[in-house]
This record gives sequence, C-alpha cells and structure tokens, in this order.
Amino acid sequence: MTTVLNRPVPVVGDRGWWAKTAGAARYEYLMQVRRPAVWLVVVGLIALRSSAPWPPELGSVTVHSTLVAEWAMNFTMLCPIGVGAVLADRARREACLGLCDLLGSTPAGIGPRWWGKAIGATAATITPVALCWAALLAYLAAQHGASVLPVGIEVFAAVILPGLIFISACSLTIPFLIGAPLYRLGLVGYWFWGNMVGPRYGIPTPAGTPFEAIGEYPVGAWFHGHMFDAADRGVHADTANATVSIAFLLISALVVLVVTHLVLNRRSQS
Repeated sequence: MTTVLNRPVPVVGDRGWWAKTAGAARYEYLMQVRRPAVWLVVVGLIALRSSAPWPPELGSVTVHSTLVAEWAMNFTMLCPIGVGAVLADRARREACLGLCDLLGSTPAGIGPRWWGKAIGATAATITPVALCWAALLAYLAAQHGASVLPVGIEVFAAVILPGLIFISACSLTIPFLIGAPLYRLGLVGYWFWGNMVGPRYGIPTPAGTPFEAIGEYPVGAWFHGHMFDAADRGVHADTANATVSIAFLLISALVVLVVTHLVLNRRSQS
C-alpha cells in the first residue's frame, strides 16, 4: 500500500506538446469514427457512384494502373462531399454545447486541442473511405492478381488522399465563419463547379487545372488514366503539374489550419 501511495502521478500539464496533441487526436478520432452519419453518408455516396462506374468500358480495362486510377476517380467524384459534410459541425461542437470555457481551463491548451481535432477527426472521417478502397482492392486483386495492391496504395496516396485532406481542412475551418448548414450548401456547389464542370461549358472554373481537388492530374501523369477536363484545356499531365496539384492541396490545407489556430489563440487571449 505504501508503494502505491508513494508512486509519482504524472501531471497532465507537464506532458509535451506532441503528447497532448496525440491524446486529443485519439479522443477526436474515437468520437468521430463512432458517429453513424460518418459511415452512412460517406459509404452511401461511394456506393452510389460505384454502382454505375464511369467510364462505361471500365470493366474491360486490363492495365492495372489505369484500372485502379479510373476507380479512384469514381471514388473522388462524390465521397469528398460526404467527408466535408460530416466534418462541418465538428469544430464548432464545443461552442454549441457551451464547453469552450471548460475546455479552455484544461492544461492541454488551444494548440494541441486544435491540431488534435484536425488530425483525429480527419482521420476518422477518412476511415470509411480507406476501408471501402481496401475492399475494392481486394475485389480487383481477386480478379486481376495481387499486383493490383501496391498500385492501389500508390493511387490512394496520390489521387484520393490529397483532395480529402484539403476538403477536411476547409470543413473544419470555414464553418467557423458561416456555420455548418451554409457551408454544406457551398461545398456541394464548389465541388461540382470547381471539379466537374469543365471549360466546355463556358464557365470560369478551376476544373481541368492543377488547382482542382479531384485528382485528375496525378491520374493522368502517373497512372495513365483518362483526363477529361484537362484534356478539354489541351493539357497533357506530367510529373511537374501533378506535383503542383498535390502540393497546392496540401499547402492550402496547412495554411487554413494554421490561420485558424492563430485566430483561436488570439481570441482566447482577448
């Protein structure tokens, strides 16, 4: 008994920044991944789009890189909308529940709580996408051989993940300004206008440029998939503009998260 009473108790406030962030991320992940809406919305949109894969001749494609890349484009057509929609109310949840003062009194601090939320909630919301992608790869591997699997991992990292990270960052930050309902409406409009309404419609749009979020440039440059809106612009993707496309999404995500962190920190000090 004496040994137990004399055992030093770790003080939460003495933990390092990374440890606090990891703890917050674990909490946010478990909270988000247990929400039924995360699974219903994200998996539902993937199933809706995959029920009639495009292009129609996808089933006859035999080149593994092209086959997997075309499936990735089917995933990215709708599932980022679902990811953004279910994340939109996550960042403001404490304010809606009146927990801001309580959480502000904890030793974790604004920074670890914010970055833990960004990492954990984003990872949890992407989890259904990753599991659906793993199930698809298993199905394709059964049909075309195990060599599909490493290609599938590369395609997920280069085509699907950057756009999801970008949308997740926007969905955690922009609702602070305009609220979740209006953001969800704007997200749907942005996704179709900025990624699927090409220049052939005569509307100014980033679709078909390296600044779109649907992953068309990595698909064309590295995996020999079809480029639709970029082809309308007369662009043939190469490593340079595919890298620019991914870098733009990841840097933009980092910038909006950093700016929001600075704003929250300043607000907590005022």
